[in-house]
Amino acid sequence: MNKKMANTYAWTINKLDVRPTQDSLSDVVYNIHWLYTATSDQIDANGNAYTAQAVGVSSVEEPDPDNFTAFADLTQSQVEEWLAMDGSIANIKAHVDSMIEEKINPISITKEVPW
Repeated sequence: MNKKMANTYAWTINKLDVRPTQDSLSDVVYNIHWLYTATSDQIDANGNAYTAQAVGVSSVEEPDPDNFTAFADLTQSQVEEWLAMDGSIANIKAHVDSMIEEKINPISITKEVPW
């Protein structure tokens, strides 16, 4: 019987696209370039955890001038909150989960020719 896999997840924020000026604001983030990594608690034959990654770019909502964080004061946590706002995390998580599941229980494999 297969045990239910448990994955852990991590964001890597690679870059932020900014507008140098927008209205009265400076360095306004409008795109987030990210990498989302899932790591399984299951180990492969080489002793390594199964992993899968998704990469993408997400748009950021227009800034609220009354609640604006200067670029130099941004934190990864705040940017991750922005990523959560668009509602796509569940789809990204499902995608990397299915990639790991396919590695653990492949439905197709490639073999060398038998001759």
